Amino acid sequence: MPRPKGSKNKKSIQTVAQVEAKIAAQAEAKAALEKEQADILAAIEQQKQLLKAKKKAIRAADKALAELEARKAEAAAIETAAAKKVEIEQVVTKLVSSGKSAEEILDLLKK
Repeated sequence: MPRPKGSKNKKSIQTVAQVEAKIAAQAEAKAALEKEQADILAAIEQQKQLLKAKKKAIRAADKALAELEARKAEAAAIETAAAKKVEIEQVVTKLVSSGKSAEEILDLLKK
């Protein structure tokens, strides 16, 4: 078979209207992508603000927790001191009732 003349890869000639239509389509696609990018950036900024608020709340909670733990330790120390005081009073009462003198009681308490 004979070969047909001319190139098979011939570029078709486009009219100005066709090129303008392609340009408009590309511009619309670009505008849509830019709008999507702006929406994503706005969402990211909103999340950053939310994260900042959460971190601030966590710091406040940590501070309050530390304060409560300090109060708990202070209350425990007061309770321990009160318990020791009651115990000492019971020992002193027992020693006084057994007939010990004040000096003997003091010597026993120092030990």
